[in-house]
Amino acid sequence: MKSQILLLFILFSLVSSCGAAQKKKENDYKKQTQWHYQMGASYFESHEIPLAIKELLTTVERDPKHEKAFHLLGFIYMGRRNYAKSETYFSKALEINSKFHIARNNLGTLYLAMERWRDAKVEFEQLLEEALYPTHELAHNNLGWAQYNLRKYREAAEHFKMAIFLKPGMCLAHNNLGLANQKLGYRTEALREWEEAIRLCPTNYAEPHFHAGKAKQETGTPGAIQHFEKCSELEPMSNLGRRCREYLGAL
Repeated sequence: MKSQILLLFILFSLVSSCGAAQKKKENDYKKQTQWHYQMGASYFESHEIPLAIKELLTTVERDPKHEKAFHLLGFIYMGRRNYAKSETYFSKALEINSKFHIARNNLGTLYLAMERWRDAKVEFEQLLEEALYPTHELAHNNLGWAQYNLRKYREAAEHFKMAIFLKPGMCLAHNNLGLANQKLGYRTEALREWEEAIRLCPTNYAEPHFHAGKAKQETGTPGAIQHFEKCSELEPMSNLGRRCREYLGAL
């Protein structure tokens, strides 16, 4: 009887020891996987992109459910304008976690860059249904931009207005509302929104100067030259800056 009890104790000890060893091995594997992700994120922050990609790919190979690694890969490839790969990685992150709001926002933004307006609309509409999404103003502005490019100007204007309601200092939404108002034939309201965007962002936002300059030029209102000059000053090397100089040359 004693020998049987001793044997059972030894077997139990062996099973417990094996279980503990297996658990330690799994924990070590998870720690190493997370280390690869942290290295990838660190390389990304220091702009060492090939090394970042290498570490992130190692991460997802070791853990196919690592949503953050897939998201960061998507973000990197979006920056590289490899939109197909970016879409694949963002979609994978959302397949793992449908509540990954940042990934959904970035997928929607990717679709805007690809001019896939209807796909973008779907993503931003989903974000607006999420009560815990912290930046609804961005989703409204982006959804408004998708609607604007689908030529649904009234719907676009409503989303831009909602973005401004949620964040009154959002220069981009004021500029975009000006564009929607212009398409709807509300010239005075359009100019007012561009001037508000300029007031809110006086030193780093050229686009509303361009639109305000054009509006004043078309109506013979004083001030067009100053807007085009400021636009060119703020973005001298961009296509927008060159267009402002072209309008200046025609005045």
